[in-house]
Amino acid sequence: MIHDAIRLIFILMSTATLFSCSRLSLLVFIKPPAAFSEEKIPEAPDYSISQNWHLWQLRDQGKGIDVFYLHPTTYIVGKGWNQDLNDKHVNWRTRVLPINYQASTFSEDCNLFIPKYRQAIFYSFVDKKDNGKKALELAYQDVRNAFFYYMNNLNNGKPFIFASHSQGSFHSQKLLAEVLRDSAVLSKLVAAYVIGWPVKESFLQDNSHIKVCSSNTQSGCIVSWNTESANPKLSIVREFSNDEPILCVNPLSWTLNNDYVERTQNKGSLQYNKVTEKDEIIIHYCDAQIQDGILKVSPPDNQRELQMPMGKGNYHLYDYNFFYQNIKQNVKDRIEAYKDSLNCYE
Repeated sequence: MIHDAIRLIFILMSTATLFSCSRLSLLVFIKPPAAFSEEKIPEAPDYSISQNWHLWQLRDQGKGIDVFYLHPTTYIVGKGWNQDLNDKHVNWRTRVLPINYQASTFSEDCNLFIPKYRQAIFYSFVDKKDNGKKALELAYQDVRNAFFYYMNNLNNGKPFIFASHSQGSFHSQKLLAEVLRDSAVLSKLVAAYVIGWPVKESFLQDNSHIKVCSSNTQSGCIVSWNTESANPKLSIVREFSNDEPILCVNPLSWTLNNDYVERTQNKGSLQYNKVTEKDEIIIHYCDAQIQDGILKVSPPDNQRELQMPMGKGNYHLYDYNFFYQNIKQNVKDRIEAYKDSLNCYE
């Protein structure tokens, strides 16, 4: 079932292979039929209602750390510019894809807080008019409201991890720029995993209160990367960075340097096995090296089985999967270091 969902999304997304002028006309097939309209936007979520959170039953498991996770775009084709939260199929797609392959990285150590939000449709990122901009702003307002509701009503003083991917990370930057100015919020932040969308160095310069993680145990800071092969057909960083320098942390070393890290340092990638029809961990899956702000990896052994709707060598959909076990271990390391730092002040 999960594999069928993956196949469906990638078939739909394949029309966006992608942003070059010669192929831009293909995007008309996933463009909403009408312009963005305030009168036709879906009903806003009330975050006091449990059902407006994915897996809300896992929000309170008695763990001392929370994770607030913002999922990527799973609303690919639709009549409106923003997802209706009553769309059961899109919600199901979100659960079996990004939540299963990304948010689960944190489930062993954290209570899960995953808001549903009126995500902007995929086409919004390439829309030449104001429709996409308006859709993304609407989605951001949900993200912001969800976070403030979480902090004011659900956090209960606990340390937390912030995690996101793609559209989630697009919104995260604006949100973190605001909320981390509050020292009370910043003091609770173990780390922020803002992955799958370019974090420009100019953004960090403009928001000096946001620190970059330069080691595997630093807390109160952010990490980010975008995964590609040496020569991808399309680079998200190149398309959306405007040639500005980009933050990149290597998840195999948790450093900012350009040193090559062999795949023997990869503790395991979470991959779907077509033969067994189950997810499995593949150790020593891929290497990694930072080059010009991009996380470059050699094509893995199962390259032919990977879904790459944005073109061969674009591993955007696997930013978490490729380094699944390394992220999981890093979560443990940062939590432990964060707790130790608190003990120093007792």
